Order: sequence, then structure tokens, then C-alpha cells
Amino acid sequence: MTLKRLCRSTLENISHVARNTYVLTFRSHFLSHGVSAGQFLEIKVPQCSDILWRRPFSIHNIDPENDLVHVLFHAIGRGTTVLSMLEIGEGVEILGPLGNHFHYDEHLEEAIVVAGGLGIAPFMLMKRELRQRDIKMQLFYGVNSSDHFCALDQFADYATLHLSTDDGSRGYHGVVTDMLIPYLENLSENASKSLFVCGPTPMLRTVQTIAQQYNIAAQVSVETIMACGFGACVGCAVPMKHPVPGKKEYYLACKDGPVFHMHEIVFDD
Repeated sequence: MTLKRLCRSTLENISHVARNTYVLTFRSHFLSHGVSAGQFLEIKVPQCSDILWRRPFSIHNIDPENDLVHVLFHAIGRGTTVLSMLEIGEGVEILGPLGNHFHYDEHLEEAIVVAGGLGIAPFMLMKRELRQRDIKMQLFYGVNSSDHFCALDQFADYATLHLSTDDGSRGYHGVVTDMLIPYLENLSENASKSLFVCGPTPMLRTVQTIAQQYNIAAQVSVETIMACGFGACVGCAVPMKHPVPGKKEYYLACKDGPVFHMHEIVFDD
């Protein structure tokens, strides 16, 4: 299990990378070493005593040589809006790293990554890990419109990109999962491949069906409301299949996840 720690860090940089989307870069030797794709951290919103809970963010990338850690997020509420307006050099309290992470089979030759919207967040760090292991990366990445895409040039230096937009402004006009089926149809049955997925629930439900249809292993990082980050508040319960047909059991995304085997999750309608 990865050790977690409450850290006092300094904001080194803030970048506006897409519509309402930012990357915060913090300096932390502890957080930039020994973390893996899929794990997350929680940031206390500074100067807002009435915002009690830290905000959870996937670890987007790390730069261990310079002790830097990056998080990617949308500014959509009061807490994240405050974070998007932080000043460089400002101190921030961070809890992490939290949760589990994606795993790679020792025979894996190709990672088929499916990201919807901000679900792209954990996959920059995954790209780093796949490159170190010489595993190919296919990135299926869908957003509402082209101004929501993040870091395409950084992914393109290693991954093969398959892009879609709901409004047709770039790439395939439609949902990202529409592109996945023809790609899987053309894969060799002998290829060692796995799906790695993060995004909105309707997309996850569709990918789960596709993974079952093509008998391909799939791991998913779930996006859910988290407060405490270590299982005390029980606010991030994820319904899972139960050995008894018709029943469900619940796992905590912050403690047991956020990464799960996709076939185990029950996506309620």
C-alpha cells in the first residue's frame, strides 16, 4: 500500500489548458515519487474556512526530477474556481497519494485507453508508465467540442490518437465509443491488449458492454463524489456485483478504488 501524507506544498505554475480547464503544478518531493496512474490527491481550498472538505483530483502527471506534481481539473464550482485563481508561490495543503492504481499485465502489448471529458486526467501519467514499459498506447478521447481537448500534443508524442466531438468540431462526429468497436473488430485475437477507461457513467456503461462482447479485460477509474478520501464518510460508495444474483455490494472509491475491474461494477440506469 502506498503511504499517504498531509503535505504543505507550493504552487509552482497554473495553466489554462482548455475551456474552464486548468493544470495546477505543485512542488512536492514526496508526492512526485512513488505514485502511479489512477491514484489521486485531495487539496484543501485555501482562504475558504466554510469549505470543509478537500477537493479530490486525479494525479495528472509527475516530474520526479524536479519534484513536481500536476493535477488537471474543471473550474465548475466555488472550490475549484478558487483553486483556478491561486497565485504562483501560494502555499496549499495536500493529502495524498490516495487510492489504488491501474495495473499492467506482464504480457500486455497494447493499452487501449478510452477517455471522456475530464476522464483524460489520469492518462498522462499512464502514458509515462507505458512508455517506460514499451507498451503501445491507443487513446480514444471524446469531448463535447474541440475547445475541451487537453494536451493533445503531449499525448501524440507517444500515443495513437482517435478523437471525437459531440458537435463534430474535430475528429469523429459522435460519441467516442462509436470508434472503439471497429478498432476492436480489426485487432488480432492473439494480441495482448486491455482497456483502461475513465469518464462519465453513460460512457462507462457502454464500454462495459463492449468489453464483455469482445472478451477483453478492462479497468476503470470511477468519477464519483469524494469527501474525506480515506473511507470515513462513506460518500463514494460504488455498487458492485454480488455472488448472489440480484444483489449488490458496495465498495468505497476512495479506499477500495478508484480503479476497479470493469466487469465487477453495477452501472445503475
